Amino acid sequence: MYSKKPKILLVMHELPTNSSFLAAKFILLSNECDISVMGWGNKADISAFIAANNLSEEYKKRVFIGGSGKNTIAIILKLLFLFFTNSKLRSFLFAGNTSFTTQLKLAILYWPVFYVRPDIIHFEFGTIAKKGVALKNIPGIKLSSSFRGYDLNYAGLEEKDYYKEVWEKMDGVHFLGSDLKHRAIDRGYKPIRHEVLISPAVDTSFFQRNERVKELKLLNIISVGRLVWKKGFEYGINAMKMLKDKGILFHYTIIGEGPHRQALQFAINELGLENEVTLLGEKDSVEIKTELEASNIFLHPAISEGFSNAVIEAQAMGLPVVCSDADGLSENIENGITGIVVPKWNAAAIADKLEWLHKNPTIVNEMGRAGVKRAKEKYDVNKQVADWVSFYQNLYES
Repeated sequence: MYSKKPKILLVMHELPTNSSFLAAKFILLSNECDISVMGWGNKADISAFIAANNLSEEYKKRVFIGGSGKNTIAIILKLLFLFFTNSKLRSFLFAGNTSFTTQLKLAILYWPVFYVRPDIIHFEFGTIAKKGVALKNIPGIKLSSSFRGYDLNYAGLEEKDYYKEVWEKMDGVHFLGSDLKHRAIDRGYKPIRHEVLISPAVDTSFFQRNERVKELKLLNIISVGRLVWKKGFEYGINAMKMLKDKGILFHYTIIGEGPHRQALQFAINELGLENEVTLLGEKDSVEIKTELEASNIFLHPAISEGFSNAVIEAQAMGLPVVCSDADGLSENIENGITGIVVPKWNAAAIADKLEWLHKNPTIVNEMGRAGVKRAKEKYDVNKQVADWVSFYQNLYES
């Protein structure tokens, strides 16, 4: 048992107003840590966050909206009061290396930091950490950051030393997996003492199925993810055209919404797949589980992916996964055991492996069982919570 729990503030782009992995992290850690969360947006987003995650009103005390042009005057008044009671705020505002005006703007932007008075500020993405590194000037504060995919895969690639200051100022660093760590090293990161690999996780008691697939007369393929370029759904759709040309009976369902929807619908119509491919739109976790139960193969044709919660959910549900080798996906599944990894950008390889699984229902069942076992052993949410608690406690006590 730890003698004292650290006070932690999670910083994210915006409060997730639908259920998400970031909301789940905050909620689950709330039972183990003294933890608060902040993002940017409108005051109404706090109520939306509480409602979307079915939280009690008590959680409002730990949920904050950072400063913006809309609430600047109110925040300056808060800071004025805190100025007389918070020596760390006074030290920050009069830090020697920067102007008072610059420090005041940062204090307004991150005012919850001075209200909560955390021991650790954790940025949920590297791009947020880049903007918040100046908070290191607060006496006694420790900074840590997660790197989850886009922040290393393509954010700031045009600038050689984009994360130079982040690498210098972070006291702790978290990666979803070893692929992202290696990408960070390629971008100038040097491993530090408080570094941790914690993969995404799911509630395996929720994502589970009882029935096994016995025959694959109709190949029910499913994908889940935002309709954005990096998910590579157009390669999945092109693979479906190849299956159709071979006379294989199938249906491909894509769950998700996003700016790429029009392009995907165009591809579906252009390839004559209106009866075989359905863009189902955004669904909640219960609806996603229902669709996974009605499917027998999960497809994730991404061209960039940090790790993918959806692929973990599919394994937990006993679906073999056909995924690309983009970034951390090769770590997520066990190739040949819980699914099959194919080269990204390669629709023909996707079609080939889907056809092979269609012809081998026994292997589909074996991979499904192995996926359930892998999800329970490696990706259960209870293990993830314990790993996070250990990371923050060790960082705090160092």
